[in-house]
Amino acid sequence: MPGWHALRSVDRPGDYVSQSGRLGILGPVGATSSVTTRQAATFTFVPGLADPRCYSLKDASGRYLRHYAFRIRLDNDDGSVLFQKDATFCPRSGSTPGSVSLESYNYPGRYLRHRGGLQLWLDPSKNTAANRTSRSFVLVAPWT
Repeated sequence: MPGWHALRSVDRPGDYVSQSGRLGILGPVGATSSVTTRQAATFTFVPGLADPRCYSLKDASGRYLRHYAFRIRLDNDDGSVLFQKDATFCPRSGSTPGSVSLESYNYPGRYLRHRGGLQLWLDPSKNTAANRTSRSFVLVAPWT
């Protein structure tokens, strides 16, 4: 899992974890998308800042995917212990074979999940098919 990847949504297969400014979003990306759009949907998985058994995700500019007030956003590492925890996600089995869910390191039971179609949040796990698929992603080759 370490290295560059894109995260494709299980229940919205044309959409990928991406970014708009500082906010994490789920957005459409394809081969004909702009270079900027493709770069925004590509992350490098590095050992977790708070726990090397988990992962932290960095964009091309070096910002980390993290949660702040449970909203997913991208920020520069401020060196704090809280930031390290907020930017660490532990992989769990997703809703379909070969998919992954990213559980918060510092809020066990909360997962990176899309809500309202495009917004990414850190939401509690619910035992419903819709909740499980909205927090499941397939790691695919990075956009170039």
